[in-house]
Amino acid sequence: MTQKGFTLLEIIVTLILVSITGALMFPVLGTNLTRSAEPVNRLGDHQLLIQEMDRWTGVYRDEIQNGTLDIAAFKSNIDTNANYLDSTAYVNSVNGGLYNTQGTNTILQVNLGLNGQAMVALFAE
Repeated sequence: MTQKGFTLLEIIVTLILVSITGALMFPVLGTNLTRSAEPVNRLGDHQLLIQEMDRWTGVYRDEIQNGTLDIAAFKSNIDTNANYLDSTAYVNSVNGGLYNTQGTNTILQVNLGLNGQAMVALFAE
């Protein structure tokens, strides 16, 4: 007569292997679950920076179209009213991505930043 099924020893060994595997995987899965919202938060911060830069680009374009652009007044407006502003500076050259901050007040560099992300725009008179 043949018996079908698993022996008690086989069941115990299987349970031990499953519990060891679960104990090893729990820290990895726990970290991934707790950090899973970070990309979404970074994307939201990036979108806020894009919206803010778009706002100032629109103001810049309107002033150019109306012929009312005064780069010094534009800089003052940004310094006073911009969200997420890191810095503004006049530049006179762009060399390999390095900006010379001793400018002639004709090119304005605007740096926005939020939670480790940055966005840079250059506005010319």
